[in-house]
Amino acid sequence: MGKRRSICRGSIVLRGKKPVLVLGVDGPECLVVQLIYSNPPYHRSDVDLGGSGLLLRNRIARAARVARVARSALRRMAADIGPAAEADVLRVEAAVQREMMLQTGEQISAGTIRSSWRPPKWGGCGRKIGGAPSD
Repeated sequence: MGKRRSICRGSIVLRGKKPVLVLGVDGPECLVVQLIYSNPPYHRSDVDLGGSGLLLRNRIARAARVARVARSALRRMAADIGPAAEADVLRVEAAVQREMMLQTGEQISAGTIRSSWRPPKWGGCGRKIGGAPSD
């Protein structure tokens, strides 16, 4: 029986029955991103991995679905499958950081940031359209 590989950065493993990409390993826990099939509708955090290896063909990494999972909850897909390319892992990490920043901005309460759009003033007649300009 061959030597079993350990789970490392870039590994493609199963979490339950769903494939995930491991972004990092921190002791007994792993940071993972869910891999989905490339079917629309697309989310703003999707990273297309179709140009990568055979195992990632027609797959999308959804950066909005990042999770910290116990290493014991992950299973290897096969013993001879190597990790994903480092360039793909870096693209997914950048998308995760961008998505976290956008979600933080969405959680700011209304009225905290002053908008450039102003509602109509009470008693105002609106802007003048057509005719001679008024003084």
